[in-house]
Amino acid sequence: MELRDTAAVLSPAAAQRWRDRLTAAQAFMRERSHLPGVLIEVAAQHPLVDGATPGDEFAARLRRGHALFEEFRAAGRPVEIYVPGSRHRHLGVEDASSLSRAGGDFLEKLGVPPSAVRGDDLNERYKGDAGVYGSADECFVAASYFRDGEFGTLVSVCSPAQMTRKMLHYLQFGVHPLNHTAPTPEGFHDFLYEILVAVPEVLGTEDTLQGRGSDGAERLRAERRPRED
Repeated sequence: MELRDTAAVLSPAAAQRWRDRLTAAQAFMRERSHLPGVLIEVAAQHPLVDGATPGDEFAARLRRGHALFEEFRAAGRPVEIYVPGSRHRHLGVEDASSLSRAGGDFLEKLGVPPSAVRGDDLNERYKGDAGVYGSADECFVAASYFRDGEFGTLVSVCSPAQMTRKMLHYLQFGVHPLNHTAPTPEGFHDFLYEILVAVPEVLGTEDTLQGRGSDGAERLRAERRPRED
């Protein structure tokens, strides 16, 4: 399948909707650019090692987020880091901690002040009992908090394979982050799956996985939510 242009896989009307989203999100970010605050979203990754500790890929993103935190702070900018992710289940094994808490603990050990680390508090504020179980949820919470706060810059740190899909979700929620990746020799996200399946699914639907009755959201929760939650 040759993917040379969005128009090759979408109807002209759908392609125009995405171009309009990009234009609107870029305009919104320009309007916010005078605000000093920086919000860094570090995409979580399940499963945790022994149910409690970030694995190599998640740790690489957290270290990249920490480096960016220090760069912005050195420039005199107020910075917060949001690590998304509720408690997950993977192949029948349930984590003992939420991805947010595991990532937050990791950042605090690197020296990020606890007051600058956000996680379960934002998960609860913006998603409530539904929880944060996928990239769309992560982007929804980060975009919502960005809009509600005194932030002028939004940064997203993720794996190289998932960057395009994350950006599409962010555009669905009206923002355009600066994207950074943290490559690792092996990653949870498969480039071919992202290119051939996941990205086309996002491009071809208006489903942001946030509404009640979303089939995609229900599937993710069924796969990833611990049985006892």
